[in-house]
Amino acid sequence: MKTIFRHLFWVATCFMAISLVACDGEEPVIDNGDDTPTPEEPTPEEPDPELPLNYVKYGDVVRELHSMYYVVNDAQELGIQYAMAMTPAEGVTSFDDIIEGEEYIFLSLGEELLLDAIDSYDGRIDAMTINSEDVVYMFIAKLGEFDIEDTAIAGHLNITSGEIVVTLDEESRNITINAHYVTVLGDVDVVATLPIEESAVVVGDSYYRYTWGDVMVDTAVGSAYAEETPNGVTYTICKDAIKTYVYYEDTPFLKVEVAGKSMIDDFEIDVATYDGEFSIWACDPIKGMDLRVSDGNRDGRAGVVRVKDGVLTCENLTYNDICVNVCFVDEYRAVNECVNISYNERTELFTPRSVVLDNSGESEYKIYVSSRAGITTVIDMVAPDVVVTYPKEGWEKWLMKGNFISGSSYPEMTFKYKKSTYKKGVGDCYGMNAQIPEYDSESGCLRLNLNLYTEEGGMALYYSGEFSLVE
Repeated sequence: MKTIFRHLFWVATCFMAISLVACDGEEPVIDNGDDTPTPEEPTPEEPDPELPLNYVKYGDVVRELHSMYYVVNDAQELGIQYAMAMTPAEGVTSFDDIIEGEEYIFLSLGEELLLDAIDSYDGRIDAMTINSEDVVYMFIAKLGEFDIEDTAIAGHLNITSGEIVVTLDEESRNITINAHYVTVLGDVDVVATLPIEESAVVVGDSYYRYTWGDVMVDTAVGSAYAEETPNGVTYTICKDAIKTYVYYEDTPFLKVEVAGKSMIDDFEIDVATYDGEFSIWACDPIKGMDLRVSDGNRDGRAGVVRVKDGVLTCENLTYNDICVNVCFVDEYRAVNECVNISYNERTELFTPRSVVLDNSGESEYKIYVSSRAGITTVIDMVAPDVVVTYPKEGWEKWLMKGNFISGSSYPEMTFKYKKSTYKKGVGDCYGMNAQIPEYDSESGCLRLNLNLYTEEGGMALYYSGEFSLVE
């Protein structure tokens, strides 16, 4: 560096000497023995304005982002979606309210894309290389006149480049993004740290709490189910507001099964001494906590679970360094339900009460679901609520193995709800699937999981109970 400065001084000296010779009539310069003039001090550069912690910049405009959340959606065939919403508006308290506002930024990434970037590419995602069939990816910047949208399925028509750097804090679950897009309207940068939107369902004094080593979780209860089975009663308390019961293992939960009890019975189980048949499972599939207790597996375990007047409490359920405390004081959801999902809002459509499996067709089989109880034949299914039609081979190949049969595997598969029939890729239907997680031909009971995916969300159905098989 000193060499560079010496060269600069030398150039400056030569320039000044030439200037002196060329100028007549000027006062002579006294030679003081130092032929190196003092260079003029450079004009200090104006410092860049300090940017907010969370901001969007487009053109010369910088705006602070005041409200932001992300949500995680299970889109089944489409995969897990991480949907992020941000806005300059202040005081917006929910994801839905952000994207319903006049100005917002929306970024949607598939879980596989996001986690692969974090694990293998320091969180970097090149938008231009995202698979053209990825319908989950989307970037929208709706900011007054700056209104841009980018998707992979549209071929990135509105951008020439896009890079997203993403990090996920495992402890806080916050997502940080740093995105830069070159668009047909100019450059746009987005820098923000978004918290996950916790369930808006907070009822009474209900809570889900546990400690596990250095991990501490203290949160509200989002969903709670009570189900009477041929063996007894099952209570399932979930941290998140899940679509239907089949998804309870995707969220932290407490599941209590007690033989010989019904939903109107009170009981108290001291796990160390209770002499009846029971099973308790506390699990956090995200962080990895897993505690199981039963009448055949209680060594080293302690705690009390009780139900009184419908209120369930789990007090200090412990094993090694795990301690679980749960309370639920509100109304339970029925396990059997069919709901409509629209932009993360769930609306109950009907309660499934009868299922008939029609395996009499030569090339295709059908699943009939009705809100009327006691239906055991196809003839009596005069006006079924849902009918799923699929190729015959799907019975043994997929359903009897507990796997999903889907519209992606069988494009001819259809999903009929009342008078509307859906087919993958037709209209606003993205896809559909069916699953039979449990099937017991001797008892005549099964568990059935049906899903329909549309542009606005779709439909989810879960049924547990008796069924009829027509062959």
